Amino acid sequence: MKIVSVSAFPLRVPPEETYWGARTWGEETGADLDAYPPVARRRYAYSRTIDTVLVRVETDDGVVGWGECKAPVAPSVAAACVNELLRPIVLGSSLDAIAVTWERMYAAMRVRGHDSGFWLEAIAGVDIALWDAWGRTLGQPVYALLGGAFRSAVPVYASGVPAAGRREGTEGLRRVEAEARRLSDAGWTAIKVAVGVDPEGDAASVAVVRDVLGPGGRVFADAAGAYDVRQALRLGERLEELGVGFFEMPVPPEQVDDYAYLAARLSIPLALDSLATRHRALTFLRAGALHVLQPDVCRAGGISETMRIAALADAFGAQATPHVSIGSAVHFAASLHCALAMPNFDIMEHWIGSNPLGRALAADLDEPVNGVRSPTAGPGLGITIDEDAVARLASGG
Repeated sequence: MKIVSVSAFPLRVPPEETYWGARTWGEETGADLDAYPPVARRRYAYSRTIDTVLVRVETDDGVVGWGECKAPVAPSVAAACVNELLRPIVLGSSLDAIAVTWERMYAAMRVRGHDSGFWLEAIAGVDIALWDAWGRTLGQPVYALLGGAFRSAVPVYASGVPAAGRREGTEGLRRVEAEARRLSDAGWTAIKVAVGVDPEGDAASVAVVRDVLGPGGRVFADAAGAYDVRQALRLGERLEELGVGFFEMPVPPEQVDDYAYLAARLSIPLALDSLATRHRALTFLRAGALHVLQPDVCRAGGISETMRIAALADAFGAQATPHVSIGSAVHFAASLHCALAMPNFDIMEHWIGSNPLGRALAADLDEPVNGVRSPTAGPGLGITIDEDAVARLASGG
């Protein structure tokens, strides 16, 4: 069971609709120009296409596994990391030594300080593919290899509804209400609101979504690190009053002390998705700065590191849940297997947009039903990747 082939495929596919994150925090939207913090600090790079990198590994027994590197921008960079740097490390390795292979990949760029970003995303793609191949070799689903499922299905929340900004006024709140009502009518009972645009508009938007879902629904808020600590505290107090489930990335993730400050003054759980390794997670946990850790399986070093982060969170009494936001069928399937195997899991994110990299790549990809996702039968990740579709999309077809 030696690895004889490793290949990365950067994909860029025209979207059917603008991704909700780009609508909220992208270059052409977001905060007013005169808002504080300055716009230069809270507008992020988003591609005009839906981008990612798929990774294919094959063993000398002919078993194929698929993984994904989170690459919502510049997918060619993550693909180059896989093809030029990771492939020589992984070729010839034993499929049953996934932990050893992970350490060899991670160590390769340690002296250059690469403990997040494209490097960890590249490692993630290879790691997921190895787990998929290992499960297929043994005829077992990945969640069984991780120790078994703590639940038969996974509750998911709809992500996400962009909050109304000051410039939108009453019309913006009507738009928020219409989007929330459409989701509620489709069976969703939990929704995340993309905030971080304007504290007052954020609170008003969350209140609208709360009213739509009613007392039995669940609402979450994600500020994408757009605020300073005082703004975050003020908004967090309003979110507490509205019964919001967690406040995600209230301030920039570099500011660990500010997370600890907020955690000591707010009862609302704080969440963070930009945790690429257990080492970064440990810094927040030691400071008492997080309650919900959201490792992204395609960003945080793959299945191996995602499960380590979840176990570490559990040791500190914190919850863990996979971050999903945007990605292909592989991302969705790998996240589902991790969620099934996490004991300290509550609810998981689900991107509600029209996904051109979903069933177009894996016809057997599961879809949520009334806010719940169930695992598909089958070994590995439990989905069948259409290799012809991958090749076509990778070539721009």
